[in-house]
Amino acid sequence: MKQSLTPRQLAQAIGVSESSMKRWVDEGRVRAARTAGGHRRIPLSDALRFIRESSMELVAPESLGLPELRTISVNEIDRMATAAQQMTEILGAGDDKRAHALVMGLYLGGESIASIIDGPIRVAMEDIGERWQHSADGLLVEHRATDIVNQVLNQIRVTFPAPQGALRAVGGTLEGDPYLLATLAAACALTTEGIDAIHLGPETPASSLILAARQHDADLVWVSVNVPTATGTVEDQLIELHRAVETEGRRLMVGGKGVSGDRMPATLRRVPRGSSIGELVGFAKGLQAARAEEA
Repeated sequence: MKQSLTPRQLAQAIGVSESSMKRWVDEGRVRAARTAGGHRRIPLSDALRFIRESSMELVAPESLGLPELRTISVNEIDRMATAAQQMTEILGAGDDKRAHALVMGLYLGGESIASIIDGPIRVAMEDIGERWQHSADGLLVEHRATDIVNQVLNQIRVTFPAPQGALRAVGGTLEGDPYLLATLAAACALTTEGIDAIHLGPETPASSLILAARQHDADLVWVSVNVPTATGTVEDQLIELHRAVETEGRRLMVGGKGVSGDRMPATLRRVPRGSSIGELVGFAKGLQAARAEEA
C-alpha cells in the first residue's frame, strides 16, 4: 500500500484530470507536501479523507495501491447490517485482503472507523465466537479471524499518522489482561480521528502506563478491561492508575466487558467509562476541542 501519491495517481483513482487535481491541491482542497524538487506529494491518509469527504467515486483503486477494493462494491453496502454479514463471511473464510477492502470501502463510503469497529467487526467476531461452541473448526476460525482483524487495524493505523501537535493518548490493557483486540481497536479509531495514540498493548502494568503518560505528556489514558476487575491485581492497578492520572491533571477512560454494568469497583465509579469505541473517540475529541479553545 502506497503512503503518498502523485496528483496523477489520485486523479486516476477517482477519474478526473491531473490538471484538476493539481488545481485542487493548489487551492487547498487536497492537502499535499512538496518534495525538494518542488513536486506535489499527497499523503495516502489525506487522499482517502478527500475521497470520503467529497463523496468521490473510486474508479481505479489500484492507483492508491489498494487493488483489493475492486472485490468490494461499496455502493451495495447500504446498511451496516449487510456489512456485518459480509464481514462474518469474509473472516470465516480467512480472506484478509477482502476484510481490509471491506473496512476501507465502508470508510470511503462515509462510515467512521469507530462505527465500523463497533458495528460490522464486533458483530462478525461475536458470530464467529459462537461457532466455537457448535463447530469442530470453530477455534481455528476464531483465532484466524482475530489475527486478520488485528492485521487490518494495524494497516489502518499506519495509513493515518497523527498530525503534529495532536492530542496525545496512551493506552493498553493492564497486567493480568492478555487480550489485544479491543485496545488495538481503540488505538486505531483514535488515530484515524487525528489523535496521537500510543498503544502499549496487553499485559501493561499500571506503573508502565503512568510512566508512558509522563514521558509522552499524554492528555488521555485509556484502558481496556477484558477480565473481571477482581482478577489478580486489576482492581488495584486501576486505582493506582486513577490516582496518578488525576493528580497529574490527565484524564482516564476505561472500557471493556470487565467494567460493564456494575462490575466497576465502587472506588472508581466516577471514572469515565465507555461501552463502545465510539464513546472513547467522542471523549477524546471533546478533550481535543477543549484544548483547541484554550490555545
